[in-house]
Amino acid sequence: MIKYVYSIDYLPGQKRAYLDWVRSIADTLQQPDELTHLASYDNVFSASPQRIVEFSFESLEAGAKYFERPEMIRIFEGELPQHGTNIGITVLKRLTDYTKEESNG
Repeated sequence: MIKYVYSIDYLPGQKRAYLDWVRSIADTLQQPDELTHLASYDNVFSASPQRIVEFSFESLEAGAKYFERPEMIRIFEGELPQHGTNIGITVLKRLTDYTKEESNG
């Protein structure tokens, strides 16, 4: 599994505007078949990053295909910078070294 993790701060005084924008694009973000899971988190301490958004995919290729769609380019390159600041992106690969295995005995 591959996760693209976006860290975002709200523009000063614009949290409500950011949330309104997210509601307006939620269907577009969730629609493509490449996406297997989408989750967002708010920092309970209101510290930076104030918001984390995780996009999960089966492969790196699926993630690339998703973010290369014209509608995603419009959202992430055109609109997101108008609604957030200090935007960071981390791409992670899930490992199994902490996975709890069932024993056979």
